[in-house]
Amino acid sequence: MQIGDLAARAGVSTRTLRYYEELGIIEPVARTNGGFRRYGADQLRRLQIIQGLKALGFELEQVRRLFSVRETAETGGDLACQMIDLLQGQQEEIDRRIAQYEEMRERNLRGIEVLRGCLLCEIPVFERDCQNCETYRCHEDVPDLVEYAIFRR
Repeated sequence: MQIGDLAARAGVSTRTLRYYEELGIIEPVARTNGGFRRYGADQLRRLQIIQGLKALGFELEQVRRLFSVRETAETGGDLACQMIDLLQGQQEEIDRRIAQYEEMRERNLRGIEVLRGCLLCEIPVFERDCQNCETYRCHEDVPDLVEYAIFRR
């Protein structure tokens, strides 16, 4: 298949494919006499793997290294060792992101809790004094965004 066909099947642009080729993470199977790139099912599968890895947070350099490990490894054990090193590094990044998302989730839930206490407030926005409001003061840890929205005048 030609570059446009592969791009359409993989859900990427032809520009992306050319960029991946520059990075060395995908190569055409052949070129026609006219210089057109030709790709096969293996390249489509590779692109699907690349897109999956990107969705998991892998950067293109990490993807390139994952694909190049096979060429540098001398034995199956060496290959496994190098792959484990790369995947453990990615696992640490995943764990870091999960911790960030859990913190964001907790802050968001605290904000919702604080604001639910304000639902019955009938004081005009620019006349209210939220710092002295009993509903607001009963919360020890008000997220910054909520505090900014409430106290800003």
